Amino acid sequence: MIHYFNPGHETAVLNGSPFYQPPAQTVKMQADLAFLPAWYADSEDYVLINNPFPYLCRCSSFCRYMIDSQRENIERIPLSSPAARAIGTERVALWGISPQSIHLFEKINRQYNLHFQTPAGSEEYREAAGRRTSQKALALLIDEIPEIEKDILPQFFSTIDEIERYLLRSNEKQVVKSPFSSSGRGLVWLPPGKIAQSERQIISGMLKKQSSVSIEKALDKQMDFSMHFENTPEGETQFIGYSVFQTNGKGVYEKSLLARQEDLEKRIAGFIDKALLLRVRKALNDFIHRLYIPHYTGNIGVDMLIYRSGNTYKLHPCVEINMRKSMGYLAIRLFEKHVHPDSQGELVIEYNPDPLTVGKKQKERLVCENGQIKTGQLNLCPVSKTTKYYAHVKLTTL
Repeated sequence: MIHYFNPGHETAVLNGSPFYQPPAQTVKMQADLAFLPAWYADSEDYVLINNPFPYLCRCSSFCRYMIDSQRENIERIPLSSPAARAIGTERVALWGISPQSIHLFEKINRQYNLHFQTPAGSEEYREAAGRRTSQKALALLIDEIPEIEKDILPQFFSTIDEIERYLLRSNEKQVVKSPFSSSGRGLVWLPPGKIAQSERQIISGMLKKQSSVSIEKALDKQMDFSMHFENTPEGETQFIGYSVFQTNGKGVYEKSLLARQEDLEKRIAGFIDKALLLRVRKALNDFIHRLYIPHYTGNIGVDMLIYRSGNTYKLHPCVEINMRKSMGYLAIRLFEKHVHPDSQGELVIEYNPDPLTVGKKQKERLVCENGQIKTGQLNLCPVSKTTKYYAHVKLTTL
């Protein structure tokens, strides 16, 4: 299998063009973190990188390099080489499916006379990737599970005047979200009952690009977490695991907890009843199977949160649905494949415009046991003089 990291997938889906050019910041993140799939890939898989020319990288060699030697002895295969042609019929596993990413591999196939099997997109896939599908899933959960509060359901609006009238009737802080966005982007926080001129301009821009926005009540968040599923080629929907993560004040992803699944479940169940968690999991599994199986095979992550309502903790079971791989999925697989079961820690994604001030700070000595990381700090991607996005793990023993 050939893996490819292409962040910013939702915007590419919205754009719909095979020739879409992502923002410079997204391009930089993709370049700096291109090796991330090596940590969830199987040992005989490859990662496509573009640094500075298209290469295939054998994941097992990369992971041995990262864990054991900390030296750059990556097995790189140029796409034009006979070795690439020998594996040129492998299936492609994208971080996220978009017309742009499909076109990229079609172009590679033509240019290098390869036959990589690229996933297909569709109009049904595009519709399912937006926030309206998340709203549909949340409405179903509200109907089926009485413990979920009804007033957390988002409402969609098409004009700024509709939004202002809605806000005048509200006495609570609201969050405006663009239909195609993720990882805390495309959000505007509004105070009760009014909208400032600067916020009005931002929302008007969203409406111009996406024709509608959703608005929902801001909640007193206590914990972010997610459930992860996979639609298999055999037509089954499987639960993969939980991820507990942290965002900044604007909702942008910062880090994930690395721990055993039973420990993550116990942490979540410290706020809400475990039986409720399992009922939501079952309902979502059924919803994903019904809606997505006909036109999507791959990973699906459902972001959730625990919030305080009065004197109790409540569950928001569907903040958004991500039809792609995610940092939560990476955290789950990285722990399973490369972290010692008696360890726990964090997967951290950082941005720093000053090169070599973050990623080189590996002062905590790395300790491995039986090929698994036990304690210490480790960069997950190579760091150069131009690196600005860093992915690293910090681990300690239980």
